[in-house]
Amino acid sequence: MDSDAKRTPETSRPHNTARTSPDVPVTPETPVLVRRAALGAQQPAVSPRLACSKRIAPLIDLPAGSIAAVVGCGGKTSLIKLLAETVDYRNILVSTTTKMYPIEFHPQSNTRCLGVMNKQTGKLEAFPEHELAGLIPGYDVTLLEADGSKGLPCKGWRENEPVVPDFCTHTIGLVTISALRCAATEAFVHRLPEFLTLTGLREGGPITEQALESMVCAPGGMFKNSAGRRLLLVNQAESREAERAARSLLLSIKEKHPDRFDRMFYGSVHLDAWYEVSTTRD
Repeated sequence: MDSDAKRTPETSRPHNTARTSPDVPVTPETPVLVRRAALGAQQPAVSPRLACSKRIAPLIDLPAGSIAAVVGCGGKTSLIKLLAETVDYRNILVSTTTKMYPIEFHPQSNTRCLGVMNKQTGKLEAFPEHELAGLIPGYDVTLLEADGSKGLPCKGWRENEPVVPDFCTHTIGLVTISALRCAATEAFVHRLPEFLTLTGLREGGPITEQALESMVCAPGGMFKNSAGRRLLLVNQAESREAERAARSLLLSIKEKHPDRFDRMFYGSVHLDAWYEVSTTRD
C-alpha cells in the first residue's frame, strides 16, 4: 500500500431502509409474495415451494454470543446486511477478515460496520485479529465477511482462504445457483486456475452441478478453513427452474456428504425467502 494511502477506523453511515409500497407494510411475518410485490421485484414467477418459505434469520437462529463468518460467492455482503437487520438482537457488529465495502444501516440501529478504511479503494480492511477479538464481547452477535470473490459467482481458493478465525461459532457458505451453465472463464470465476484444479473443469467449459458441488465440498474448497457449525445457503433460487436446480444440488450434497453440514437452505437473499433441505439421512 502506498505511504499516502491513509487508513482510519470507519463506521457505517445512515441509510434509508428498503423501498416498499406505502399500502403494504412489510414485517418478518409478511408472506414472500407480498414482500416481493412491495419491493417492486420483476423476477420470474416465484417457485410455489419458495412462496411458502421462511425468513433466514429465524431459520439460522444465531444465539447471543454468535460469531458468524460468511464465505463463498454470490451475495455475501447482502446476506450480512440482511442478517444484521433481522436477527433478534440490538447490538450487532459487522466487520471483515479480508476486505469489504462499508454497509450502511438505519440511523437508529445499534449495528456498527467497522474496519480499517483504505481511502484509496473505499473498502474496509481487516483489523488485526487480536483487535477484532477485543471488540466482539461488546456486541450480541458478530457477522464477518471472511472471503472475497470480486463479485463473481464462482471462486477457487488459495491456501490461506477463506480467512475464518478459530473463535467463530458458525461458518455460513453462500453459493449462487445462477453460476450453473456459465462458462468457466475469468468473466465468471475469481482465481480461475485454482477453480479449474478444484473442479476438474476445462477453461471455457460450462459450470456444472458437479463443479459447484466440488467448489463447496472438496477439501480445498469453500469450507476448508471453517470453524464452528457449518451452514450452506444456495442463493438466487427464485424461479421454478432455479429452485429445482438448487434443490438438486443440495440433495446431491446430502447424499454424497451426509455429515458435512449442520443446516442447508436454498432461496433468495433479495426476497429473504428460504426453504430448508434436511441434512439427516432418510
